[in-house]
Amino acid sequence: GLKEPGESAIKVFSYTSIGLTDVEGLGALVIPMFIAALIVLNAMMGAVYERFREIGIYSSVGLAPLHIALLFVAEACVYAIIGVTLGYILGQSLGKALIALDLLQGISLNYSSMAAIVSALIVMAVVLLSTIYPARVAARTAVPDTVRRWTPPSPSGDRWEMEFPFMVSEGEVRGLCGFLAAYFSAYSEESIGDFYAEKVQLVEEAGERGPEYAVQLLLWLAPFDMGVSQFMQLEFLPTEVKSVYTVEIYIQRISGQDTFWQRVNHRFINGLRKEFLLWHTLAAESKAHHRQAAEQMLAAAAETEQVE
Repeated sequence: GLKEPGESAIKVFSYTSIGLTDVEGLGALVIPMFIAALIVLNAMMGAVYERFREIGIYSSVGLAPLHIALLFVAEACVYAIIGVTLGYILGQSLGKALIALDLLQGISLNYSSMAAIVSALIVMAVVLLSTIYPARVAARTAVPDTVRRWTPPSPSGDRWEMEFPFMVSEGEVRGLCGFLAAYFSAYSEESIGDFYAEKVQLVEEAGERGPEYAVQLLLWLAPFDMGVSQFMQLEFLPTEVKSVYTVEIYIQRISGQDTFWQRVNHRFINGLRKEFLLWHTLAAESKAHHRQAAEQMLAAAAETEQVE
């Protein structure tokens, strides 16, 4: 600091060249950036076409087209971060090697300059922008029409039938039935949750293509003061594809206003869809436990029928 004659305070001055620093030569990077964008676009389009089967699997387990598109955007983010990091490290290493070989006489490298940050941001922006179109292609592949989100069809009077956007393997269908039965049975108190379930049972019948399963129950949907109640049956039916089951939902309105019944069911069906997604994340031990519980419920139901 400096102390002026006749003054008691010490003055401190700070000088910086940041305000005088400017990034130049960006115009010369337009063509290289365009070429890099085409390379990234080609790579991401190739990734989309190579993963048609994966995209179909994501869609069959209930993943929304938007989420499938975000998977490719997340992959591009990883490429951008790794590319920027490796490029920065390579630039530092090359700079130090040139200085050690005395090939940069009179030139000093500033690795923390604004130019390095701007370059990194430009690279990341080019990668992400080049991924927008491949991500949209992936989303359209998941649902090949104008509908980007699955919505249940309109009911017919008091009956509501729909095909749920899930496929279940034969080895998991019983376990899934047990899992859903446990899920509905957990809502046996009116003061808890978005619905109240009663008389939850599993049904097994012989079909033309193999055994058919169903989860049957009575439901009261929140808010309970609106008096919306219904009978619901989740059916698991074998398809033409061997060892693959489709899911169909049958709902019969018992009470409640029609428009409000439809509105609260949209929320309920969305929650049910999340439970199907949760099933795919369970460990093998948990799935085996639910399968055993389902077999016990089916055996108990068979004994009851024999007694009657």
